Amino acid sequence: MARVRVFVQAGDPISAVGLASYIRAQPGMLVVPSRLPADADVALTVTDRVSADFLGALTKAAQAAPLPTVVATDHVDPEQAPSLHRCRVVALLPRSAATSSRLASAVMEAATGGAVTSLAEQADNLRREIAGPDGAMLAPRELTVLQLMADGHDTPEIADIMACSDRMVKSIILSATKRFNVHNRVHAVACALRAGLI
Repeated sequence: MARVRVFVQAGDPISAVGLASYIRAQPGMLVVPSRLPADADVALTVTDRVSADFLGALTKAAQAAPLPTVVATDHVDPEQAPSLHRCRVVALLPRSAATSSRLASAVMEAATGGAVTSLAEQADNLRREIAGPDGAMLAPRELTVLQLMADGHDTPEIADIMACSDRMVKSIILSATKRFNVHNRVHAVACALRAGLI
């Protein structure tokens, strides 16, 4: 079976390197050099938010090399689905939960023309997956801190893992507790677990 050739795009070099290493680690996949997007079978891109600028860049990319595209993002409006469809986007994944296996699965489906749900439905699903119980969106750092707390790490350990100060971790915890409208970190972790966020 031929290898799936993937063109990787990201708004920053660190994300681009991370995506490329995820794809290179997958059997049957190959990363196409950035100067040769037309040689790819699928485009994989990551962004914090689907903005007008992102859609503009995606439109130009689709005109230059009309590839089925997988987008990993944490913020998309379901009303942007028609614009994403015109840019050949076939799959939306939550960036904060984009594991290598999840990315690989979406890329393989895109490459084989596999059946996918509508982009509007995917955008709704994405919003629900990364939202708190009241629909408030959780930031990727909040999800990370909640997961680390659920794994049994205390504040100094989380600060070391995230390469930030204890004070920053406490601020992130406070933000998460406010989003869940709870009074303490244990309750915030419980809410995140019940909602399936971690």
